[in-house]
Amino acid sequence: MSIIFAMKTKEAKPFVKWAGGKQALVADIVAAMPERFSVYFEPFVGGGSVFLRLSPGRAKLSDANEWLIQTYQAIRDDWRRVAGLLDSLPNTKADYLAIRRIGSSSIDRFQRAAHFVYLNKTCFRGLYRVNRKNEFNVPYGAYDRRYYDPENLEAVASALEDVKFTSGDFECAIASVTADDFVYFDPPYYKQGGFADFNRYTPSQFREGDHFRLAAVCRELDARGVRWLLSNSDTPFVRELFDGFEMNAISARRDINLKSTKRSINELLICNY
Repeated sequence: MSIIFAMKTKEAKPFVKWAGGKQALVADIVAAMPERFSVYFEPFVGGGSVFLRLSPGRAKLSDANEWLIQTYQAIRDDWRRVAGLLDSLPNTKADYLAIRRIGSSSIDRFQRAAHFVYLNKTCFRGLYRVNRKNEFNVPYGAYDRRYYDPENLEAVASALEDVKFTSGDFECAIASVTADDFVYFDPPYYKQGGFADFNRYTPSQFREGDHFRLAAVCRELDARGVRWLLSNSDTPFVRELFDGFEMNAISARRDINLKSTKRSINELLICNY
């Protein structure tokens, strides 16, 4: 049976910076969503801006970045423990490089979550990037700022309380979706130029073939009566992939780009309802 999503008393904000994050567009995105659905699916959760603003009663969140998903789970399960570990991490280049070198197999999941947040807050421009060996390789950013807001981290933990998490391919993440549910897709965007090519979140990048596969999945969901909303770059390639569906162009800003003249771009909101 469908339900109406309910907003939390304290609105949580993303606890990490994420390339392609939707904080500047979240109001437009949420406004474009249906008012009623049973379970909210987001297979490319990233920084979680949309989920946290929407605050649905039931949600299944996923991402191909396993470290990110483990961090969400650790914060949900014991945010105070993660916070305490963050408080113990010094912000120096030497410490940053030492923490960057630590392998995940040698530390527990709460320490791993703290390292994820720490590296995100102290690396250059908050960019998440890995090499083919899945090694985080972003240089030190030399930023003098706190790693987290305790009140917000607690609010995030509360928002995640009833969330089911998976990590892996987007098709697996929506395997259980029904016509009563709703899916929001926010994949790594199709290239709109060098400044938009931030898709090294995992050793296997999201390539053109994956965009074709995503479009095919969306058409399959449409045939099954499953409602979905998708964000992507406003390019001829994306428009052709989703020809026949409702499309709306919205203006976006990408502050991660070093050139200020190239930070304003257009994105597409595409839906089947």
